[in-house]
This record gives sequence, structure tokens and C-alpha cells, in this order.
Amino acid sequence: MPQTRQADRDKAHADADAQHREALAQASEERQSLAAQQTEQLVGLLNQNTRLTELTNTLSERIAQLTSEMHSHMVVKGNSGAETAK
Repeated sequence: MPQTRQADRDKAHADADAQHREALAQASEERQSLAAQQTEQLVGLLNQNTRLTELTNTLSERIAQLTSEMHSHMVVKGNSGAETAK
């Protein structure tokens, strides 16, 4: 009888150990899947950030160009107005 009880305990421990290993493996797979999803999302966000940065740069250059053109027109008009007043 004691041998049977010990065998039952050993089997119960072995079963519990196997279930624990399975749970650890599943948790590891879930973490890897989540990490892959987050990596994919980060790559997408970085690509979007790059496009927005490029657009911001293009718009900034256009603003600088328009500002320069406006300044040139204002200086020309300002000078022609001063000459007319003379």
C-alpha cells in the first residue's frame, strides 16, 4: 500500500509538472506573439512618422519660399510708393 500511495503522489507531481511546463510554454508563445505585434505596430508608426516629418519639411520649405516672395513684393511696393511720394 505505501508503494501505491507513493506512486500515486509521484504521478500527481509528474502531471502537475507537465501542466506547469505547458502553461509556461503557452505564456511564452503569447509573449512572443504580442512582441511581434508590437514590433509591427512600431514599424508602422515609425514609417508614418517619417512621412509626416518629410511632409513637415516640404511645407516648411514652401512657407520659407512664400515668405521670401512676400517680402520681395513688399519691399518693391514699399520702394515704389516712396518714389511716388517724392
